[in-house]
Amino acid sequence: MRGEKLNQSIRFGTDGWRGVIAEDFTFDNLRMVAQALSDYLEEKGEDRRVAIGYDFRFMSEDFARTVAEVLTANGITVYLSPRACPTPHVSYFVQKNDLPIGVVITASHNPYKYNGFKIKERFGGSALPETTRSIERLLGQNPVRSMPLREAKTSGKFIETPLDEGYDNLIESIVDINAIRRAKLTVVADSMNGVGENRLSKWVSSPSCLVVTLRDKRDPLFGLRAPEPKEEYLDFLRAAVVSEKASVGLATDGDGDRSGGVHRDGSIFTPLEMIALLALYMVEHRGQKGVLASTNANTLYLKRIAEATGLPYVNKPVGFKHIAQLMQEENVLIGGEESGGIAVQGFLPERDGVLINLLLLEMMVKRGKDSLELLKELYERFGEFHFRRRDFPVVPQKGLRQVARLAENPPKSVMGLKVESIDTLDGVKLFFTDGSWLLFRQSGTEPSLRVYCETSDPGSLDDFIEAGMKALGEAARG
Repeated sequence: MRGEKLNQSIRFGTDGWRGVIAEDFTFDNLRMVAQALSDYLEEKGEDRRVAIGYDFRFMSEDFARTVAEVLTANGITVYLSPRACPTPHVSYFVQKNDLPIGVVITASHNPYKYNGFKIKERFGGSALPETTRSIERLLGQNPVRSMPLREAKTSGKFIETPLDEGYDNLIESIVDINAIRRAKLTVVADSMNGVGENRLSKWVSSPSCLVVTLRDKRDPLFGLRAPEPKEEYLDFLRAAVVSEKASVGLATDGDGDRSGGVHRDGSIFTPLEMIALLALYMVEHRGQKGVLASTNANTLYLKRIAEATGLPYVNKPVGFKHIAQLMQEENVLIGGEESGGIAVQGFLPERDGVLINLLLLEMMVKRGKDSLELLKELYERFGEFHFRRRDFPVVPQKGLRQVARLAENPPKSVMGLKVESIDTLDGVKLFFTDGSWLLFRQSGTEPSLRVYCETSDPGSLDDFIEAGMKALGEAARG
């Protein structure tokens, strides 16, 4: 090997690389990744400019400066955010200024012990798989070059600048902010100690629109929780919504690109409900048209809405990068993944949790109904379905083998429901005669076997998943 000794723990997944701080995610490994990115730009003959942002995680600002030191030493001009910022701001800056690459130091929704190196491309979205593969291939191929930032500043290669100039205008072109400010609402926002901070409050707080913000300050430990807006981490938001008698509770994840929420009664407002309600609102009340797009773990409501409104529907493998790529090829009205990443027409091919939460507020204001009332209308029109995901600790090789065996030997029924069809687009997805489904897939970023379920009976979700795991085990033994 011509360059540094390659650490085998560096493996690129969705968006880039993430690892455990001080174990995998070290300064030496980070320098190696930054050098590979530099080599990629040189190999491609690309414009040698890169934007760098970072989140509130432990030492993220130091890791960001380390990347800048390597890139500038390789003759690349770096635009570094002067403070922590949401991931979408980096994507915006890259697209606006026609940069080939943006880097975000973040592990997104992962627990506090992780950090990561997300890559964004010129179009303003997640790096395509061929890009991350090319950078991964160059790891350790050349010695790491680095220079102190004080030298880079004198050479003009290092520019510290906010990445969001003009960003507010883009948001205001998509959302009717004034309508929200005029409305009589009480909203609880949970930023989960991430870079969402008090952004929702800054956007819409007014004498009539009260926004109560939880966890808006930096905590690199995230209260010893994962900054992920899913049910097990939304208990603070649930309690606050009920105590404040709020209209709705809305959350963003650690780097601000995902959404989650709570209805006024304290029940979870899932991303699958959010994307379904927004799709209906954008089509029927805003008069917008375009492709409704989902990943394989997303709700069946989108397909039913597409059929009812005569719009095209596209289903992609799990991972927002597939939605981002589709948005460059088709006129996508709305697209998203089950974990809360949603993108809309008129924006970048990128997720933005604050934008989506603002759109949800606009929807409630313009419809004159809260999220729970709108959800009940959805049930009346398209049937009642509820979603759950559970993660089981399984090493990747074992999980992949188990899922492959299930594809070869699927069950005929689960909990008395007949399996109607099987989909192997990404993992193994079992469809049942009543419309319910179960999906089994090994995570591409973590040592977890993920099981997803959507069914009409909310009380049977856990039992359905357990029965699915039993069928998975029987298939693996068969």
